[in-house]
Amino acid sequence: MEINILEKIFKEVENGVSGALVTITESQGSTPRKSGTIMGVWKDDFLGTIGGGMIEHRVIELSRELIKEGRSKEFYFDLTKEAELGMSCGGSVKGYIKIFKPKNRIVIIGAGHIGEKIYGILKNSEFQIEIIDDRLEYINSFSNVRIGNIYEEIKKIPENPNTYYVIVTKGHSTDLEALKSILENKKYNYIGMVGSKRKVIGIKEELLKLNDENWNGKIYSPIGLKISDGTPFEIALEIVAEILTVKNEGKLEHRRI
Repeated sequence: MEINILEKIFKEVENGVSGALVTITESQGSTPRKSGTIMGVWKDDFLGTIGGGMIEHRVIELSRELIKEGRSKEFYFDLTKEAELGMSCGGSVKGYIKIFKPKNRIVIIGAGHIGEKIYGILKNSEFQIEIIDDRLEYINSFSNVRIGNIYEEIKKIPENPNTYYVIVTKGHSTDLEALKSILENKKYNYIGMVGSKRKVIGIKEELLKLNDENWNGKIYSPIGLKISDGTPFEIALEIVAEILTVKNEGKLEHRRI
């Protein structure tokens, strides 16, 4: 059973679903389960047991709250003092809820000069990186590139809400195609799209025709912080800087004293 729990947590995270591993770390008295007992919890499911009853119910509720918050936490119940738990066996139980969530991912849509530079900056980072393009000439340029219809290739990417989309395709029509696919099919933390002021206004007008304003305020375009000299490498740096600012709720200020 323990192997099944660990395997399920791993598989769900690979599929973009966060989960919790509950572990009893200390058990005293007549508690239902002993130290080392584990249980897996997800938003709509759980596997294993730490003894059933109100303790398990409370732990499952707490685990699901922590999944939403994305943080791990210890727990402690004194079964003698907490009469509202409905337990009369006495003793106490401590445990730890470890939250596992999908890796932060950057999807670069467009394998040209800017996309290549972004990949170069991030390839040794903790981000999982995906690259999408519709041009066959890039099929051997990256080990993890997806070549095909941009709208459909975005749909095929496994779901991961911790995703940052960077749209730097070859032109206006494919940028719009990418944007529509993300908005219609995906969860995301960030969407950035390269483009001039005129292009951005045009694409927003296209989106308004869809009668869906859920995108409003969620698209960073023109993309990146205003710090580059306009060369592909420095544009890539300002895009990465903007993503990190969003991801870490950073402040645009100097560190110097």
